[in-house]
Amino acid sequence: MATAAVRIPHANRFTVWFPGFLRKELAPYPGRGAIVTRTVIAATITMILIVTFRIPGGAIGALFAFTLSRENLGSTARSAFSLVVAFAIGGLFIPVGARMFASEPITHFLWEAASLFLIFFLLRTLTDYSVAVGLTLITTNILSIWYLPGPVERNIELTLWQIAAAVTGALVTFTVEAVFHAVYPRNELIEGLDSRLRLVQERMELYSAGVAPDAGIENMLAQFATVGVGGLRRHLARTNYESLYRTRMSTLVSLTGRSIDFAAALSGSLAVALAEMRTRTERLAQQIADIRHCLNTRGEPCESEFEPEPDAARPLMFELESMVSLMPAVFSNKAAVDPRLELLETATSSNHLFIEDALTNPEHLRFVLSGTLAAMLCYVLYVSLAWPGISTSVTTCVLTALTNVGSSRQKQVLRIAGAALGGFVFGLGAQIFVLPWIDSISGFAVLFAAVTAIAAWIGTSSSRLSYAGVQMALAFYLIHLSEFSIQTSLSVARDRAIGVLVGTSMMWMVFERFYPRSAGDVMIRVFVRNLHLMAELTSDTPAHANSEAIFKVRQQREQIYRNFGEVNAQSDAVPFETGDRRAGDMAARDRIRRWQASLRTFYLLELPLLQFRVFGAEPDRSESFALIEEDFRHKCGEALLHMAEDIEMQLKTRRHVVHSEPSLRQLLARLQDDHSVGISERERALLEMSRRIASLLDNLSEEIGGEQLYETADVPGIFTER
Repeated sequence: MATAAVRIPHANRFTVWFPGFLRKELAPYPGRGAIVTRTVIAATITMILIVTFRIPGGAIGALFAFTLSRENLGSTARSAFSLVVAFAIGGLFIPVGARMFASEPITHFLWEAASLFLIFFLLRTLTDYSVAVGLTLITTNILSIWYLPGPVERNIELTLWQIAAAVTGALVTFTVEAVFHAVYPRNELIEGLDSRLRLVQERMELYSAGVAPDAGIENMLAQFATVGVGGLRRHLARTNYESLYRTRMSTLVSLTGRSIDFAAALSGSLAVALAEMRTRTERLAQQIADIRHCLNTRGEPCESEFEPEPDAARPLMFELESMVSLMPAVFSNKAAVDPRLELLETATSSNHLFIEDALTNPEHLRFVLSGTLAAMLCYVLYVSLAWPGISTSVTTCVLTALTNVGSSRQKQVLRIAGAALGGFVFGLGAQIFVLPWIDSISGFAVLFAAVTAIAAWIGTSSSRLSYAGVQMALAFYLIHLSEFSIQTSLSVARDRAIGVLVGTSMMWMVFERFYPRSAGDVMIRVFVRNLHLMAELTSDTPAHANSEAIFKVRQQREQIYRNFGEVNAQSDAVPFETGDRRAGDMAARDRIRRWQASLRTFYLLELPLLQFRVFGAEPDRSESFALIEEDFRHKCGEALLHMAEDIEMQLKTRRHVVHSEPSLRQLLARLQDDHSVGISERERALLEMSRRIASLLDNLSEEIGGEQLYETADVPGIFTER
């Protein structure tokens, strides 16, 4: 059954939206205070050790309090160990290269360019986030040491001190996490999901009781809808979970985020449930309670027969039920992999250091060349001006590239705001107004902890704002923690703050001015690209494929998974855009985020069908099932292609023709009636998955075919052509 179009409310103008966005991003939420406290403790202890033992170059060491993985103790330990290994590799690479090439100006220039190229390549293609962060930051910071004139022995000594500062930061952060987990064991990913689901459950319970909620519940729903689940995605990306479980949890995170969106919109439009809705809300609350119980005890939702009730009069309620009903489905035993079959989600290469398309994807090369160009422009600028104080610009380029928070105005705002707050407001401000009154390390520790707390609070916001907190901490640390003593020269602080601004400006110029892209357009294009990839994967994968075809399937699935992350990153950037098209782009963002949750679920549910086709032995496949599966998968591929073409047309023309597609549910039912003889139990379970897939694609097709991508709530039908 088609449902009425669902519109999540949003402010059309940036100036109207931004103040409310800041209030919600910076408001407290469960677990935020604990993360900030641990970050402050780790960074402050690192600072005290650096100052006490007079270790030069301590800024990067303290910064690892922000970047080390924290989702569980095992993951944190692996991250800390990986960082130490990365420090050793970086510490050896730079002096050896400098000894060979740094003596002559021309070879020094080429060596710098080659080193930066390699740094950005590793940053883009390494599979381990901790190794990428540690290796790139430590090598970039050591490069700045070898810019300086002076004896080789002095440069090597400073290089070793830099490694010591970084190792100190990593080990201190791990120790703080170990103590915290010993006192209060927790899984931040599970806890983050549980706190969001609990809020939706409580709201449904109030609906079922016919009671209006207090302001606290509505405010928290609105805040979680604003903050989103970017923080949970970051935690998940840094874990070492088994690949299929990580993919399933990523889908669960997406479904939970969309559930919060629909619950917030429903709560804002309906204070008390109508009498006929109370049974549905009670049933939904019980389903969420069951999911939470299994999530906390087993680490995943239990199987369930919960089904949404289509209702065109209350589309928000139907959408919320749909999201919740899909949560157990992605973990269902019916979707489990047959143990006789090889798992498509496992890595295909014996070398797990790099992503599969590290040498074949042209986007990686564009990123590496752009990053190298920005960093080399900074290098040429400060060498030409004989101004080594702004060498922090190169480190800033690398740290800026660590984030994938989107594009265009968002990055520009976050970079400059973070650098200005950390460098000029807190950095220079502390030197002028605070440091003259401090004569002990305890006083400086209080100042350091206060600024770190502010930066960490901002850093625990959603991905739309968190990077500003890291940038702020970097600027402040570069001014006050690059030497082992309190910095009293304003010129040094000025130079380092200017270096941060130069680095952010160069990255903005190279990435955004030389290759400008609207975040809204990129978001839609990547989503369409995923639809094409899924259509090809569904309809063109041959049975009993050879090794070359299997490798292609794995590459496609890996690219689809990365595209999901890119859509999320670009959707977070859309609200920062301005101009006449912003209202339409915001409306498109709401729809793409909703549709992606369904597409992620399809990505998981079709895995058993795909594996059975590729790896299943011929005797395991009945002729009836083969006929059903052949016709059904081709129709699924056609449906996905039609969705892609529909969205592409709207992207080009900003107009839409409302239409409907044939029902896959009816097609599958007809095929099963025509070919029902000789189907095995395993095949019946796969057909059950096919029915779920058919319902999922039918609902998605109805929404895409029946809604105008850019239609806003303010001017309905403005882009409509019937």
